[in-house]
Amino acid sequence: MQNQDQTWDEFENIRIYKDRIRIFLILYIFSEEITGQKATLYKRVFKSEVKLQKIDFLLRNPDYFSYELLLFARDGKFDLDEVKTIVKEIFNTREPSIRRLEMERFFFGAYENIDDVISFLKSIDFIDYQSKRSTDLKKIDKHYYITQFAYDKFENSLRELPTIQWYINRCRLIKRYFGDLNGSQLKILQYQIAEYRNTSYKEYINDIQGEVKKIYFEMYGEEL
Repeated sequence: MQNQDQTWDEFENIRIYKDRIRIFLILYIFSEEITGQKATLYKRVFKSEVKLQKIDFLLRNPDYFSYELLLFARDGKFDLDEVKTIVKEIFNTREPSIRRLEMERFFFGAYENIDDVISFLKSIDFIDYQSKRSTDLKKIDKHYYITQFAYDKFENSLRELPTIQWYINRCRLIKRYFGDLNGSQLKILQYQIAEYRNTSYKEYINDIQGEVKKIYFEMYGEEL
């Protein structure tokens, strides 16, 4: 029993570490350079928790990322050969199984409470954040600010760590193809997928590897 508890504690520690790294990298890589008065305090800003949650979903579900790429390529918005190479590599390396990290379906799609992660990143002076309150006192319009300290740490050491290269590369790839979309636009894209849309409240959103393989075969005439 002690060994089981120890194993579970180790698993939880790894999960916490991954959550912190993943969320920070999304905030950093998808953020914009700050100009004006706030530039004296911060280096970059990321706007909207909705966009953060939707990017996190694509990062945690390589099959959904692949599906979105394929749909855009089929509609002529992305290069067919580029997307074929990316999706093939994702499935050849078994990312949809190995890299998958489930998310639950809430009222407005995939969501996970990241308050603890944000609090940790703020406590080590990696980020700061601000938000407004709606008439029902809910926090809205969240802005996450990358500090000078975090900027220096990432540029001078963190970005070279082998253990986080996959996350950095995938964030940059998602940004390349979907970085210009806001949170609402990303949410609409994800809701167009039946498996995502039909998942019940607080249930885990199932994978769509079968659907990806089907559309890939229809487009390229070969199996993944």
